[in-house]
Amino acid sequence: MTDSQTTQNYDIAIIGAGPGGYSTALRAAELGKKVALIEKSPYPGGVCLHEGCVPSKALLTAAHTIRDAKHADVMGLTLSLQSVDLGKLVDYKESVVNQMTKGLESLLRRRKVTTITGTATMTSAHDISVELAAPDSGTSTDGDATAAPLQLHADDVVIATGSRPRHFPGTEFTKNAILSSEAALNLHQIPSSVVILGSGPIGLEFATLWSSVGAQVTLLEVADRILPSATPRVSAVVSRGLKRAGIAYETGVTIDSVEEGVNQTATVRYREAHSEGDDTAAQHSVTAQFALVAIGRLPNTGADWFGALGIELDERGLVKTDPYGRTSVPGVWALGDITPGKQLAHRAFAQGLVVAESIAGVDTEPVDDHNVPAVTFALTEVGSVGYAADEARANPDFSDVEETTFPMLGNARVVMSGESGSVTVVSGIDSTADTSARVVLGVQMAGPGVSELTAEAEQLVGNRVPLHEAARLVHPHPTLSETLGEALLSADGRPLHTR
Repeated sequence: MTDSQTTQNYDIAIIGAGPGGYSTALRAAELGKKVALIEKSPYPGGVCLHEGCVPSKALLTAAHTIRDAKHADVMGLTLSLQSVDLGKLVDYKESVVNQMTKGLESLLRRRKVTTITGTATMTSAHDISVELAAPDSGTSTDGDATAAPLQLHADDVVIATGSRPRHFPGTEFTKNAILSSEAALNLHQIPSSVVILGSGPIGLEFATLWSSVGAQVTLLEVADRILPSATPRVSAVVSRGLKRAGIAYETGVTIDSVEEGVNQTATVRYREAHSEGDDTAAQHSVTAQFALVAIGRLPNTGADWFGALGIELDERGLVKTDPYGRTSVPGVWALGDITPGKQLAHRAFAQGLVVAESIAGVDTEPVDDHNVPAVTFALTEVGSVGYAADEARANPDFSDVEETTFPMLGNARVVMSGESGSVTVVSGIDSTADTSARVVLGVQMAGPGVSELTAEAEQLVGNRVPLHEAARLVHPHPTLSETLGEALLSADGRPLHTR
């Protein structure tokens, strides 16, 4: 630690101002802690606010508007999409991001969180050296950006450095035809054709966006089904939605290479399903204006100081923590995408609250990943929380596990939308619950509007609500929420609008 006159002292210093970092800062400040929040980019919010969740959903709002317009003729409305002004669409996305950013900055100021723009290096478990942003970067920092690195000392340090897109082995992202998700969000042209590697949430969301504005989209998936993180039933519903939209896809493929051509197109060479290790299998190729690589994200834990401090990582480079976020180094905490578990912004929010409260000595409960909902905003929305049936049956805490599915076409609002889908409820006896009654263990949904139904499902699953009590609750008619209500009734042995 340097001389106290040149070192800023804090109760908590947080490295990274994404969802996990800033939620920790806000809650810690609320609890009376003196907090420093360090972020290398000019604005707080992280990838989620500036290059992921928020901007992508802003663009998807436009995509769903286009889809609704195309469906209008069924209702006797003749609408046509005359053109897409990409400049205005990008401006709309940026206006949403800017509004949310200003709100977050205002909230941090009100909570008296000190924000510092620069690159942080931990020099000990309680000391951080920050290389401040250059004066011409357009950022505002605490201190003179031309001076030596800023030195901070904190009783506790929270690492929330986030993640970055994983590139295809042997092929780096380019500024031309081979894109990461961040680069794809900032395209200033409407693609004529795109090949997407990966059919997870990111791949499906971009397929939705680009197909809606007329691009020819091809999805290539290494796993044997679309959206492999979901249940087979949900994957099947999503696949049908892709077919209806004219999106081509292949699953179970082996991808051999991703190359950028001299004419700034991208070519992906691959072999058909179940050909991994078979060099004699016929190779296929698809060439498009762009290739989007959406095969996952890597944790930002490669800085030398992780190893120098002895912060223990697992084989994937993720920081090992206890349930409350403590790392192997006393006084150092970690959360968000750099920790094992779901790489979701709302999980990081919840972890931030737990870490801040743990540091402050508040009695708190750790985040249970099974109670963290997951949502995919694709052509067919997906929402899930809790256990799938196979997972529940494999858990020794549960017995008498049952799976009940309600087809969404029994719902009037779904019929009006021209879509389809399903809601599945997993129930069983939980030996760890306060009741011996059958409880709701999991819910998996695919269909229109299910992103907004997932929070209700989370309440049922997270609170281990007895199935009979959940099923007797009344859902307003006619709404999409009735699909969950009907599934609960069926699971309770009292089906209404289904056999």
